[in-house]
Amino acid sequence: MTTLLAITELAPTSQGSSKELEFEFLNNFESVHTRKAYKRDILSFIDFFQIVLGLDNLKSCSRLHLVAYKEYLGNSTYTPKTINRRMSSISSYFQFLMEKGFLDFNPADGVRRPKQNVSKETNDLTDDEVVQLFDVISKAASPLHRAILITFFTTGIRKSELIEIKLSDLQEINGEMTLRIKAKGGKILLKFLIPECHKAIYDYIQFMKIQGREIDNNDWIFQPSINPKEPSNVTRPLVPSSIDYIFKKYCKLAGITKSVSPHSARATYIGSSLQGGAELLKVSKDVGHSSVKTTESYNKRRNTIKDSPARNLGFIKRAN
Repeated sequence: MTTLLAITELAPTSQGSSKELEFEFLNNFESVHTRKAYKRDILSFIDFFQIVLGLDNLKSCSRLHLVAYKEYLGNSTYTPKTINRRMSSISSYFQFLMEKGFLDFNPADGVRRPKQNVSKETNDLTDDEVVQLFDVISKAASPLHRAILITFFTTGIRKSELIEIKLSDLQEINGEMTLRIKAKGGKILLKFLIPECHKAIYDYIQFMKIQGREIDNNDWIFQPSINPKEPSNVTRPLVPSSIDYIFKKYCKLAGITKSVSPHSARATYIGSSLQGGAELLKVSKDVGHSSVKTTESYNKRRNTIKDSPARNLGFIKRAN
């Protein structure tokens, strides 16, 4: 695959090879998922720059070329959110080239981004719906699918975080089973595993062992059953689309008809724990949010009038 810098003719020997510069740029981001996204976004622009515009040296790239790329994406039915992400990736890349002394200015500066529509809130599941879902997966789900769904709902982790879990991240600390999660923004979270979740993961690991696919310490825990592109390579992480399929399949079997996604499990975890009496700050730290406002926005189970704190005012109780 073309490296990010190979076609630019910008890299003098004194600055290192193209691969070294690519490594420096991408590995400045903690998340593997983020690195992949940045590389994909930038290579997409380089393809446009070469193939559509017929250019091959990024020194000649101007704001006009970036505006043309933005229009190209818009005409290709990409959403404003995707266009903004791609333009942000490209801008970061050009900023890196400036810092390395390859460019005099960032051609992405001043390129207006499309306005994003207000995103639709993620639906969560009620406690009754989760019980209904768990009943279905206990009867119909494979060990892999059962472990994935129970882990989602009992830890509140993101899809990208679940995909990257390795066996070495499963740890016993002070007699309690935990998962070490590499979270968004490079944060490390230590998630407590309730016994039901640990059992589901353990049963899946044992199932894999019986199938002749023992999971090594540095292997991803959740692995695909098959790999159509490379049948011999199944010791690899699941792809995001597989997670989406698994989640929606069992929600449908459980009779849940509203629009849901793996992120719904995170919203459910937050809402259910807050409704159960957990402190907002503790929940916020547990799920890796930088602000309690973010955690609060996930909570779809708003307090009703019957839950008003006015009902528990101490001075009123004393007066009565």
